[in-house]
Amino acid sequence: MQKFFKEGKMIYLSCTLNAQYMFKNISTIPFVKHVLLKYPTKPGIFHLSIIFLSLLFVYWQVHSFKFLIGWDDQWFVLNRYTEGGLNWRNIYSILKSFHYGQYSPVNQIYYTLLYYFFGYNPVYYHIAGVIIHLLNSFLIYYLVKKICFLISSSSNLKNSQIAFITALLFAISPFNQEPVAWVAASKVTIYAFFYIISVIFYCNYIRSSRPFYYYLTLLFFLISFGAKEQAVSLPFCLILIDYLNNRDLKNKMIWYEKLPFFILSLLFGIVTIQSQGVEVIEDTHFYPMLQRIVLSCFTLSEYFTKSLVPVNLSYLYPFPFRVDDVMPLWLWIYPAAIIGIIYCYYPFVRKKWIIAGLAFFIIHIGLVINIFSLARFSVIADRYAYLATIGLYFILGYLFINGMYNSRHKRLILCAGFIYFSCFLIYSYIHCGVWLNTSTLKDKLKGTMINRSDFKMWKKEN
Repeated sequence: MQKFFKEGKMIYLSCTLNAQYMFKNISTIPFVKHVLLKYPTKPGIFHLSIIFLSLLFVYWQVHSFKFLIGWDDQWFVLNRYTEGGLNWRNIYSILKSFHYGQYSPVNQIYYTLLYYFFGYNPVYYHIAGVIIHLLNSFLIYYLVKKICFLISSSSNLKNSQIAFITALLFAISPFNQEPVAWVAASKVTIYAFFYIISVIFYCNYIRSSRPFYYYLTLLFFLISFGAKEQAVSLPFCLILIDYLNNRDLKNKMIWYEKLPFFILSLLFGIVTIQSQGVEVIEDTHFYPMLQRIVLSCFTLSEYFTKSLVPVNLSYLYPFPFRVDDVMPLWLWIYPAAIIGIIYCYYPFVRKKWIIAGLAFFIIHIGLVINIFSLARFSVIADRYAYLATIGLYFILGYLFINGMYNSRHKRLILCAGFIYFSCFLIYSYIHCGVWLNTSTLKDKLKGTMINRSDFKMWKKEN
């Protein structure tokens, strides 16, 4: 056990802790000493390399993945727009058209580009998805470093370490795997890519007050929505950045800055409703408002726990009860628990770094927690939490790094962190194989459904 602690400590410290602390403990190891001498004050390259290698370990297997025929790939990927080519006529059709209840022209142009160069070879579609996910992880590393500077006076190295843990967990999280391994869900990773760039430009705008960065924020917001409608949450995210930057929210000019974003969000919302079709919305038989509130607490809790402890992941998560049934009493546990936790831990939750993480999570998950009547048949979906998980992994990263610096129990914290990371990595590698083809996904879904306590009821309904 002592040897295990020593080796784990060596690996972690060689990646993140400052040179003085590392030399005191492991300077006798030649390879580690070389790494420390080369990157003592520039951890970024080393951090990004670890993220790249970890992600490569999980996703190298996608080169053998197929299209998921029967799971939307045949509609969203293999279609006439994809085959239409890179010409103005086809691009104009993509920009003006709704396709299978969605408006995502940027995502469709992405498929058209891949088809232009590679045809319908699924290898390149999957590799492209992994590359975009890798770029998102790198962007998150850069963004979290900026946010850390806003909320604390810590050193550049410490902020880099927090950003490293956040981006690493995001990159290898099994809960974030669906939009990476499933080609038809690529709209999530693409919208996130432009969304994060938009937030980064806004941070630059606050720092420099240059209108150029403001207009770039608007531009990438527009492109992000062109990939997926969840981008409408950006104005609220920008307000959170204002708060973290200690800007005076009583200043009218700050709200005037946001007016174009809110107007665009409203227009985007109308476009989203039109894309789904009036008949779809009218035919959606949904729950009464009181039940929606309770369901939203249940959904929020599910997204929260599966982000941190991603077990029993599935493509489909049926609602816990039918629309016309009496709501089970056990569901009231969730709103009661949320209220109780907030009440008991309010002084702790008020800390700025906790507010930053939780607010980021809630802002990006709020649209899909079943408060609104949506035309879908699953109480949660892994892909909807893609961006939201950043907030929770930021909290974990902040807790871990501060514990390593300030706690007396560094070995215990290091051991817990190593085990947590290892479980994430191994489970993510195993779960990735589920997306190999339609048969493997069906088998996984079947096994998950059979193990549910309400399987008989669910089977009868479907």
